[in-house]
Order: sequence, then C-alpha cells, then structure tokens
Amino acid sequence: MNELRALFENIPSGTAVTLEAGKTYHAYQDDCFYLTGYYCTNTAKPHENPAGERFAAIYLRDRKNITVDGNGATLLVHGKMTPLVFDGCENITVRNLTVDYAVPTMAEFTVLESDGPECVLRINPECLYRIENGVLFWLGEPDKRGKPYWEDSYIGNRRLNKLFDPVSRTSSDFGRYDLEFSVIEELSPGLIRARLKNPELSLPRGSVLQSRNIVRDHTGSLFNRCRDLRFENLRIKFMHGLGMVSQFCENVSYVNCDLTPGEGRTIASTADFFQFSGCRGKLLLENCRAYGAQDDYINVHGTHLRIVERDDGKNTLLVRFMHDESWGFQAFEVGDRLEFIRWDTLMPYAGTTVTAWSRVNDRDIRLTLDRPIPEEVVLERDVVENKSWVPDLTVRGCSFGPTSGRGILCTTSGRVVIDSNRFEKLWGPALLIEDDCNFWFESGYTRDIAFTNNTVTGCDLGVTWPGSAVIRYSPKVMNEASREFVHGRLTLRGNTFTHPRLGEHVFHLEYLAEADISDNTFDAPWRTDTKVVGSIRRAGNRVVK
Repeated sequence: MNELRALFENIPSGTAVTLEAGKTYHAYQDDCFYLTGYYCTNTAKPHENPAGERFAAIYLRDRKNITVDGNGATLLVHGKMTPLVFDGCENITVRNLTVDYAVPTMAEFTVLESDGPECVLRINPECLYRIENGVLFWLGEPDKRGKPYWEDSYIGNRRLNKLFDPVSRTSSDFGRYDLEFSVIEELSPGLIRARLKNPELSLPRGSVLQSRNIVRDHTGSLFNRCRDLRFENLRIKFMHGLGMVSQFCENVSYVNCDLTPGEGRTIASTADFFQFSGCRGKLLLENCRAYGAQDDYINVHGTHLRIVERDDGKNTLLVRFMHDESWGFQAFEVGDRLEFIRWDTLMPYAGTTVTAWSRVNDRDIRLTLDRPIPEEVVLERDVVENKSWVPDLTVRGCSFGPTSGRGILCTTSGRVVIDSNRFEKLWGPALLIEDDCNFWFESGYTRDIAFTNNTVTGCDLGVTWPGSAVIRYSPKVMNEASREFVHGRLTLRGNTFTHPRLGEHVFHLEYLAEADISDNTFDAPWRTDTKVVGSIRRAGNRVVK
C-alpha cells in the first residue's frame, strides 16, 4: 500500500495532516484507492467509463474538519488518475500541494526542421512512445505487469491535435486526421523524421504539436456533494480528461492557486480547468493563475433533464439525462425546488418540490412531486431545472492566459461578480453566457452578472462564430418568434479591451433584458450586435488608439 493511501484510508474527522516538506509522494494507478460509481458531469460517455471508475491518490468520504497541508510536497501521478476525490465531506482545506503527472497524457513534440511536408520532430523527453508499421503510438508508463497504463495512436478518434506557436502563444486546430503521416521513422531516441500525408500542409519550424487524448475518463479532481471546501496555494501542473470538478457542492474556494504547465510543457489541462456543476452557496476564485488548456477556464452551470413520462395520478415524472457526457450522478434530493422550462424559449412556467426520487438507470430518474404536474408540459421536449442548487460566483484578481477555449462560461441565477482579472489570447469570448435544453443541456438563465475592471487582450482568436465577439450572450432559443428575455442584467464597466482579431470589439447580446456598458476603454472601435434585447445604457466609454 502506498504512503498516501495508508495515510488517508481510515483518517478520522477533525484531523490535521502535514506532509513531509518537499517530498515527492508517488501515486500509482495499480496501488491507490480504486472507486466505482463516481459518475461525473461533462466527462466520459457511457461506453468509455460505464462503471464510473476512479483511481484516486487521496480519497475522503463523509469526513469533516480535515486540513491537508502539503508543506511543499508533490503528489506525482503514475498512470491516469483523479488525484483527489472527496464525497459527502464538510469543511475540508487543502493547501501548499503540487500535483503532477510523471507521464502526461498530453503528448508534445517540437518541429526542428520543416521543408514542405517533410519534417524532423523532437519528442518531449517526458513522453513515452513507440513506432510500429509506420504509426506513432503514445504510451503511459509500464504497470506492474510491464504493460503501459495506456496507449494511443497519434491519430484516430481518441486523439485531437493542435499546433502551438510558442512565440505568439496561440494554437491552431489540426483536428484528428490532418496530422496523418505517410512516413515516420526514428532517427535516434526522441528524434523522428516524418512526411505529412497531405502534401499541401507544412509545419512551421519551432512550433509545438500538441496531441491529447480526448476521452475524459478521469478529471483533475472530483468533489461530490461536499460543503465548505477551500484550496490554497495549489500548484497543478497537469490534469487529464477534465479539470477540478465540483458537483453538487456548497461553498468552494480556490485562493492563490497556480494551474499552469509543468516545466518544458505547453499544456496543463486537456479540457476545462474549473467545472462547477449543480453547485450552490458561494464559489470563489481569487488570485489564481491559469493557462495552457484545450478548452474553457471556468464553467458554472446546472443540468436540464428532459421530461419523458408523466403519471398524473401519482404526481410523478420520469426525467432523463440527455447528453452523452453527463449522466449517472445524483441530480436531486428530497426538498429540492424545480422549475419547468419550455424547450423552445427557455422560459420557466411552473414550479414544484421533490418529495421522493429514485434512480431508474444510468440516465433516468423518477421524481415524485408535491403538486399536480402542469397540463402544458410537452413530453420529450420540456425540461426541469433544479433551482435549489444555483450558486453565487466571484472571480477576482485572476490571470487567464492563452487557451484554445473560452474564458468564463456561467449560467447561474445567483449573483456573479467577475472583477479585476486578466484574459489574454483566448480562442473564444472572455465571457460566454448561453443556456440550452437541446444540445449540451447546461442550465440555466442568469439574473445579474457584473464584468468589471478586467483587462481583455486578443480574445476570440478562433473562428468560432461570425463577428468575433469578445463578450457573448447566445442562449439556444429555438423559437425564432420568441421575444422573451432569457437573461437578466449585464454590467460591463471599467474594463480595458485591446487587440481584437478583426479590428473591432464586438459585444454579441441575445435575449437579454438589460445591459450597462459604461466607462470602458478600447484600442479600436466597438459595437453591439443585438437580438431581443431590452435597454442598453452606453456612457463614458473611450476609444484610445
């Protein structure tokens, strides 16, 4: 049994643990906590992780009042893992700890020479590989049997490739198959010669090819139905699958945390950095630093479940998880308040309270309600949202560097304050507000979002939407005739916007009741694109070239 498992397996509540200063604690996939039934939002599809498996280095369940002081120690993952898993815990603090992978699942190699489709590539020394029949395979470390913990071809439906320019610190998308080689040979350990199958392509000298496994079978960590979690001075160098996930948690804080690539790397996370699903209370990110992801930085949302059956005699509904990457987890408890949401307008039209619930299968949940089901429910279309689990969010004093995703995605009806942060060279908008019950099924409507005193530089670099909006409200309203406001108030005040991709700063606003755009500074012209928007106040904005 490894040291961390021995230390935390039977730890009592009320314990303060201090790790040995500067020590590296090795966590091996075949000698750690093995868990099942931990289904996680926005992650693996049912066939990719059907049992909700987790390998964890530190596991706490139903514990209270525990402090873990890493004391400058490092938790080094061998294999693939969800390093921290907390379930049903209360008042847990983790501080002064570094988490890293010995062999990241994100492979990288640098273009040393390039002549049209011909190139010479240097593989990052941390990446393990083999070449067989002209195909490059990325490998994990060998397990106790001598077989790799994981193995992937550099192309195919499990890998996504991007090209990173270390000078501009921006990425471009190669997709899954454009990087296919017709010839690949090893010149010496870590040095390969290759020819691109597509003769029209070439790889810029000095660029870094990033190749990630897209299967989200693990996460940076998983916190499920916990309360009062605080993370201070964490140094996270790599996360596989998804980032730090809080699921149905109340009051979560990240303070002075550094989530940036380990030395010699360009990637710290293969997907989102911070995911908050179905949370409530206060969510805080303060003085944190993050860059090097292939997805979004912060995503705060609930989950719309579709209404598929009704039994009026028993006041019961059968509701269903609809997206292949969100399923299986407990989405309700007795006493939760629900709203019925119209599928095509995203508007609430009735409320109820859960008096009983049961898990029918991985996708279906049966709910018993405290009052009659509204007659106007459209089966197989309308959804329910759990309104007992909506958080307030504060993001303050953080730095979000280059990523091939968006900045902050936020669909909560709690109070949102995004203040005094820096957003630099994102593929998408610095702030994206959606809400939908037909695609990702991430809920819900917002009431009050303040985006103030931030610096936004060179964002929306990717060609994601026409117009290159740096702030975007785009709820997925399916009824084009709807004139109802999905979202409430947006305040954009005291921000500085620079280096727009297309020479102008664009705020794209849809189905928004009220906006206050005031006292902002721009280095280029700015405008608003609107659709079904109420009042917009524009005052005190300056264009300074």
